[in-house]
Amino acid sequence: MNLTEITKWRNFIGKAGALFSVLIFLILLDGLIARFREPANVFKVLPGTTVEINGPLAGEIKDLRDLTYRSDSPHLELTFFTLHQGYFLGGDMWRGELKVSPRISPGEYHLTIMPKGQAWAKPLPPFSILAYADHRSRQEAAKSLVLRHTGFSPWLAGAFFVPLILLAFGAVFFLSQRRDALLALEGKAEIYRLARGEGGFAVRFGLGAVQGVAVGDRLTIIDAWGRIVATCEVQEVNATDSLAQVPGDQEVKVGYIVSLGQR
Repeated sequence: MNLTEITKWRNFIGKAGALFSVLIFLILLDGLIARFREPANVFKVLPGTTVEINGPLAGEIKDLRDLTYRSDSPHLELTFFTLHQGYFLGGDMWRGELKVSPRISPGEYHLTIMPKGQAWAKPLPPFSILAYADHRSRQEAAKSLVLRHTGFSPWLAGAFFVPLILLAFGAVFFLSQRRDALLALEGKAEIYRLARGEGGFAVRFGLGAVQGVAVGDRLTIIDAWGRIVATCEVQEVNATDSLAQVPGDQEVKVGYIVSLGQR
């Protein structure tokens, strides 16, 4: 590919990578908002399925056999598996498995956890079990816009874009290196750093002593359309890079091209 083609592809892939980054941000934001909108004690289930369920304890329980539950549906069966400590805030918790009968009817049901033969000092709020007739109806009730309209979890959708972003920015890096090499063969380089100072701008670019640049050289600066828009005077030089000063009344931006064509 020539310089024009490389520049075109680099710009296109860079924009695609930026678009993917915005999309993954919005997708993950949608997932977080949906998580906060969905109370932790709400479970959405389908007939004939089994879901893991986890909850706090409102009192001291030493043995799983001391726990029981009450449900307003005979088609919900809870099995307690283990007692454990909460991951983030600590506290005693339990973990179990909820089996949903294939005969359950769509609707909202409640499941209350309690100790056998007594009551909690501060009763826990019941779990809300929302049963749906099929996957479609559960999807339409999703808080997540991504899940509701695509059928994919926002976390899965976000993961899909991660390799695309890595590939896009990897390709941009490769094409930028190739572009810089072709520019250097023509005695040109992109301005990669710009700072406003007294009396003008200090610019850095990838041409140095190897390309014959010397302190005091006056070089031209070209914009994206190939027009000469400014001149600069070289102040510092190393093997591959230089620092130059641009008068304050001239237009210059990062990405403009410094050329050795006219000194």
